Amino acid sequence: MGRQFSFTIILIASLLLVVSCDNGPPLERITIRDTGTIIAEFHTENPENIQFPVKVLFTIDCSLSMLSSDPLNPPDEPYGRRIAAVQRFLERYNTDKYSSVSFGIILWAGSVIDQSRNGYGEPGYTRSTEELNRVLNNVRNDSYTDYVGAVTDIREMVENDIMNTSYQESGENDLARSKYIVCFFSDGMPNTDAGSQLPQDIWDQVEALTQITEERGVGQFNFHSFFLSSLFRDASGEYIPTYEAERKYAENTLLGMARAGNGTFRDFASAGAIDFINFTDMRLANAYKIKFIVAYNYNVRPGIDVLWVDSDGDGLTDEEEITRHGTDPQVRDTDDDGLSDHFEIQTQTLMDDGNMWPDPMVEDSSCPPPPSGMWPDQDNDGMTDCEESIKGTWRFVADFDSDYIPDGIEMAVGTNPFENLYTEDSDLDGVLDVFEIQNHTNVLAKDPKIQARYSYSYNLTDHGNLDPIQFPDLPQGIRRYTLEIGNISLMETLGADSGGLFANPVLDPGDNVIRIYIAQVPEDRPNTPPVFRMAEVTINTLEDSSYTQTLGYGQFELID
Repeated sequence: MGRQFSFTIILIASLLLVVSCDNGPPLERITIRDTGTIIAEFHTENPENIQFPVKVLFTIDCSLSMLSSDPLNPPDEPYGRRIAAVQRFLERYNTDKYSSVSFGIILWAGSVIDQSRNGYGEPGYTRSTEELNRVLNNVRNDSYTDYVGAVTDIREMVENDIMNTSYQESGENDLARSKYIVCFFSDGMPNTDAGSQLPQDIWDQVEALTQITEERGVGQFNFHSFFLSSLFRDASGEYIPTYEAERKYAENTLLGMARAGNGTFRDFASAGAIDFINFTDMRLANAYKIKFIVAYNYNVRPGIDVLWVDSDGDGLTDEEEITRHGTDPQVRDTDDDGLSDHFEIQTQTLMDDGNMWPDPMVEDSSCPPPPSGMWPDQDNDGMTDCEESIKGTWRFVADFDSDYIPDGIEMAVGTNPFENLYTEDSDLDGVLDVFEIQNHTNVLAKDPKIQARYSYSYNLTDHGNLDPIQFPDLPQGIRRYTLEIGNISLMETLGADSGGLFANPVLDPGDNVIRIYIAQVPEDRPNTPPVFRMAEVTINTLEDSSYTQTLGYGQFELID
């Protein structure tokens, strides 16, 4: 830790420079430290991997005309080829590999014939094969083709799902990463017993639904329309001139629906050509890019003018624990109640009985003890689930306020995990807090010399998409980066019990635990909440011969 001497000590790598200051200006406090470097290879997310909620809704026309365009009793597909196409889609995506995908089905004609129901028994999305098959096996034909009514039912199902998601703990964040897909399928003109429906009225309904998803913060919404045009074709597949006006009316209506819903329009010439798999993009993004990187040594705490040792990585320096709070500098959570010593001190309030709560010396949290004895941190953001429940952040989202700094780091440095640091400059020095944290400098230290001395250095190189020859089994759109983080301050620690926060819960004397969080965003939607990968390394100042660590891309764990 930093100390006041009668001379200035500067440690660069292992070189000591001693300068006499007997008759000079006031002494500058310099920390005795070593420095480390991390070199990493990183690959962005595979855009074909579906990691976040995708909701696919099939809206299938069952009007009387379907008896001609897609009969219900072909030998191999007794419920019609449009239903067989839906079943093939479900066989492909309703698997463990795509566990974040759920499905909805609406069978409609002049009114709703049947629709899927969620776990609450309401019209909605499900992964239940039994429920999905129940609806598909209930196909029957009815009069008319009520587009307006079908879109109204689509809207109700989507809105209800958005509302249910919003009520969940991480609802807003989940919506920002969700993709809603509507597959609207019909073979003819919109009409009811009152006559034909105007395309503009239908487009307005789709546009209103699109606007709702945007206002509610849904990551992506696509309304795809599919036209089975076989009724308007002759035996050779050519359009029949006599029906040209009706065909154009139906085609124009469906094309306008896709445009109003940020989707695509497809024309199938025959029932045998119906295919939803190859025309429905399940990806949330076309490609990802790195938006932000932050490395953090949990065992070195930046002060105003020096660095301090934090052996247990709880956010309190060893000196603060020993001289001010009486907590154990070698135990992250002295009273083992799921709340670190720093968290309890930082969130303390005076109660009516005159005592402070929570108390780092008293087991007083409301969290039930975990069966494993280790307090979980399910999103690996550096805060236990117990701390997140007390603070009000989300235990499944690493970065509550989407400012690219994980919640646990914000708590450690004393910033607000509910406030986007891209707008904050706590010390008014012209450097935003988010970059001070990235550099591992104190957000309250206004000295540019201190910042220059202790700031981490980041060198990121973008090598472009992976070479398809070298990686033939991977899709296009995965980018390769190399990263070097230097000037990472390392200090001599006491060893500690980290309470399971780190990969190794028992830290040896000299251990410095550094985490690297890499935030990725879709290239086409860079302002959406990031996808995080994290790697953790331990450098021991007493045992390691080199303070350089090299990481492969496979060592970065997807956490959010």
